[in-house]
Amino acid sequence: MHEVHLVRAIIETVEKQAVAQKAKSVKRVKIRSNALTSHSGDHVRFSFDIVKKDRPLVKDAVLELNEVEPLLRCKKCNHQFHGHHLPDVCPQCGSVEVLAVNPTDMVLESFEIER
Repeated sequence: MHEVHLVRAIIETVEKQAVAQKAKSVKRVKIRSNALTSHSGDHVRFSFDIVKKDRPLVKDAVLELNEVEPLLRCKKCNHQFHGHHLPDVCPQCGSVEVLAVNPTDMVLESFEIER
C-alpha cells in the first residue's frame, strides 16, 4: 500500500516540527489531496491510523483529509475546467491534451499541537 509510505513521511515531518515547537502532543493533522491522485481517501485514513499507533506524539491525532476538486487546463485552447480523471476531454474544443493545474500530490496543509 503506497499510502502507508506517504503518510509515514507526512507524520515524520509533523513530528519533527512538533518537537521543535516543544509540543506535548499533536491533536490534528490536515492533509490535502485531489481526485487525480492514485490515493484513496479511505486508504489514507486507514494508513494514518496504522502509522500513528507507534508514534507517541501523534497517537491521538485526528486526520482531516481535505479533498479539493481537480482543476484542468487544455493545452490546445487554454480553457480551464474541473475534471476527475486524466486523460480528460476539454469541453470547449474536444482536445485530450489537458494538464492538471492544481497539485495532485498529497500535501501536509497544517497540524495542531498541544503544548
